[in-house]
Amino acid sequence: MKLMVTGIGGVGGYIASVLCANYPDVTVVARKKRKDALIKNGLILHSDFFGEHRSYPTVTSDPASAGTQDIIFICVKNYSLPNALSDILPCVDSHTIVVLILNGVDHIGVARKWLEKGHIVDSAIYITSAYKEDFSIFQSGKYARIVIGSNDAACTQKVFEVLNHEGLTCRIADDIQAELWAKYITNCAYNVITAYYEGNIGDVFEHPEGKEQFRTLLEEAYAVGTGLGIALDTNLVDGIYNRIVNQNAKNVTSSLARDIIHGHQSELETFSGYLVRTAHELGIAVPFSETCYHAISSRINNSIDFNL
Repeated sequence: MKLMVTGIGGVGGYIASVLCANYPDVTVVARKKRKDALIKNGLILHSDFFGEHRSYPTVTSDPASAGTQDIIFICVKNYSLPNALSDILPCVDSHTIVVLILNGVDHIGVARKWLEKGHIVDSAIYITSAYKEDFSIFQSGKYARIVIGSNDAACTQKVFEVLNHEGLTCRIADDIQAELWAKYITNCAYNVITAYYEGNIGDVFEHPEGKEQFRTLLEEAYAVGTGLGIALDTNLVDGIYNRIVNQNAKNVTSSLARDIIHGHQSELETFSGYLVRTAHELGIAVPFSETCYHAISSRINNSIDFNL
């Protein structure tokens, strides 16, 4: 079986490490310094859940050179998805399965526009993982879970069998859209509120209105999801709110907040812009989500103007 992973950051690097521990033919797509580091040092993983691993997958900056693949895992940020799909097109034929491991809920529509052949399996992953300056991967916490699903039961089962190994707990969803939205609602609140305050969740909750605003973002995202007809658990907002408010680690920020603070390209459109635009289309009021979206957008634009 020929397997490929593109997007060798915290998530993609972890997925590739698990695959390399179980399969001999794994190709990772990387460029520039990351490619050089992977070729020289191998793919290094420091994991609380999976342990210490060093593997040597095939590394390429030209996916076409690897030929047709059986399964391709796309683990990029949403704004990089069109480029990633364009790059892997030569590797996709009628039997290829493309597994989307991204944030958000609208990426499958993008993928379907690009992929005229092959099959798509969507997923929601729960993991705390990042890469270091030397491009080694560090995973913290005693869990790494992924939920997968599609309209093709056979393809979904095949991906399950490939992923469900030591180091990664895999489950096939009864309703993958509900699973994606459950995670998305969390991100719409957690990522957005920490980016709005440019701090960690503890900083947010120290503000007099922080907890109430966090819950409001959850409720607004939930309203949009149900407005789209997603079958969401009626207790979902309470469950997410109580879990985050009562978690011991309050010094945790988010990828969106870190990107905003450091002036990097971000997934603001994924975590906020898409929600606000969809709410407008549905006629659903999301006033605080709008406030956060426009405030963060303004900071980004001012930073760009200043840098120019």
